Amino acid sequence: MRILVLTETDACCGPMAAAFLRDYSTTIEVVSAGRKPLQSVDPLVVEVMKECLADLSAYRPRHVADVGAEAFDVVFECPEPPCAATVEAYRKLRDCVKNEAYLFFRSL
Repeated sequence: MRILVLTETDACCGPMAAAFLRDYSTTIEVVSAGRKPLQSVDPLVVEVMKECLADLSAYRPRHVADVGAEAFDVVFECPEPPCAATVEAYRKLRDCVKNEAYLFFRSL
């Protein structure tokens, strides 16, 4: 199964959700993309994801048109709230994304 995690910028919640979904199953392929991707992942996202043993330091946001959205079996539209201002706020956001990704995965 191929899953597309779709967000606005692919610089925050999308890469987080994709990383968590990959952890839930080795039989799925997960790709993250955005409608208006930024140049890079927010550094605080990289920091809080390292706490979960997910290294996003080399990840570069992609545009949804560049990943061939029609080739995916399922699309997980992950809402992307405004960027958080502190590490603590990013941890809360990460935990919320983790929960949403898990609920999505369980619904498959």
